[in-house]
Amino acid sequence: MIRESDLMRMSNRITDYLRPHVVLTGANKWHEMTELFDQIHNFFPGWVIMTCAVMHPDMHYISRNSEQIFGPEHERNNDLNDFFRQVHDADQEDLHACFANLHEFLEMIPPALHYQYRGILHYRFRKQDGQYIYLHDEKAVLNFPNSGNLYFALLKDVTPEKRFEGVKLEIFNLLQPSVILRTFKPSANRRYLTKREADLVGLIKQGLSTKEIAWYLKISHHTVRNTKSKLFEKFKVNNTVELLNMTVN
Repeated sequence: MIRESDLMRMSNRITDYLRPHVVLTGANKWHEMTELFDQIHNFFPGWVIMTCAVMHPDMHYISRNSEQIFGPEHERNNDLNDFFRQVHDADQEDLHACFANLHEFLEMIPPALHYQYRGILHYRFRKQDGQYIYLHDEKAVLNFPNSGNLYFALLKDVTPEKRFEGVKLEIFNLLQPSVILRTFKPSANRRYLTKREADLVGLIKQGLSTKEIAWYLKISHHTVRNTKSKLFEKFKVNNTVELLNMTVN
């Protein structure tokens, strides 16, 4: 299973690749900038790069390898509503909260220092074939001397490499990349387990059947099934595997 530090190192390589070229190109040569971005998918094929639609509504770019996430027929528009429609229904509210939290954080930092910080969002996204993938969505900044900032995102499908454990935001300072400055999990208040729920989840993790759990907890089969069903609703999951992922310590 890939570690967050490994993903950070790779995204740092991409940023380090871009930074000197960005400084040389300058903010006014957007055509040359897009040509530079187009090279990313050749050197880092697993990563999709796109500009921030909020910070740059009139300057939209998404790399050509985006079909691995968005599909071959994806329209390269700048519509945030269209993007959010593809986010898992159970993740949309929490993701909006994470974006608001990141924006709130950046408002406390002078814009000239935004490039020192990076936010990573974790959520599920629906591809055109209907399958949901786990997205590592990294928000980064490149600074143009005397010309402002370029806000962009690095996206990677980490479904085969990581276990999804809920929507969250992590903020890092690039001067201390191994230290998480802030972690925000909107659903943290929903993750509290009552004693009975905790006991039931613990027994599920041990591989016990409904009948065995009922015997162990001295409750009926119906109560076990009902408690499990309520847990699915509470954590907005559809099966036991997703439930265990969401309640992992």
